[in-house]
Amino acid sequence: MRLSPEFRKQFIQYELRTYGRKNGFVTTGQEERLLRWLPKIGLPKEMTLADADIPSASPIVMEIGFGNGDFLVHLASMHPDWTLIGVEIYLPGVAKAVGRLEDAGVIERCRITQLPAQFVLQHQVAEEQLDGVYINHPDPWPKPRHHKRRLIQKDFALLLVSRVKKGGFIKLASDKPDLAEWMRDILDATPGLRNVAGVGGFIPRDEDRLETKFEQRGHKEGRSSQFLHYIKETT
Repeated sequence: MRLSPEFRKQFIQYELRTYGRKNGFVTTGQEERLLRWLPKIGLPKEMTLADADIPSASPIVMEIGFGNGDFLVHLASMHPDWTLIGVEIYLPGVAKAVGRLEDAGVIERCRITQLPAQFVLQHQVAEEQLDGVYINHPDPWPKPRHHKRRLIQKDFALLLVSRVKKGGFIKLASDKPDLAEWMRDILDATPGLRNVAGVGGFIPRDEDRLETKFEQRGHKEGRSSQFLHYIKETT
């Protein structure tokens, strides 16, 4: 079924401009889980991370564009001390993620927002509050006239860096070479970041990394993913 009008009114934001899908199909059970959990772990636009009941000693790591939540579950399983912030505007994806996080028993260590990443970073995250950020397979927007819609832009990169602690990390992945090079070139030129692989370089795939749906799709279509790892300089 499609998300009910009551649910869309409560949880879908329309006033902030975004690109890509927001609505779609969910099961009755998925909607019930969303209604049960989002009031507890959701980050509505008037809330900041400081208001989100995060343990003071917990590292805070964000995944932007978490899709169906598989990678969030993987991170929560690998790092039981982390608090994970999931950012995703596609509500059916959020519905699947909430179910997977609940089934894995890790949902209470996550905070979920359906707001655009730019808004989240600018208004809900304080400077140097994040220990790390993952961005896996963002939308490539392949047509040149749509490149301005790509997530990684110069201004966004500066904002992102300002929210990561000194010594913190930013990790990205893409199976589209043009987008991988686009992200690398912007981030290589962003003050305060060091490319772990060296300027112009990509890192090997982490051995313990979960193979995401988009990585698997790329393999089926003959594309290997490329990976980037940046550290925020301490000086």
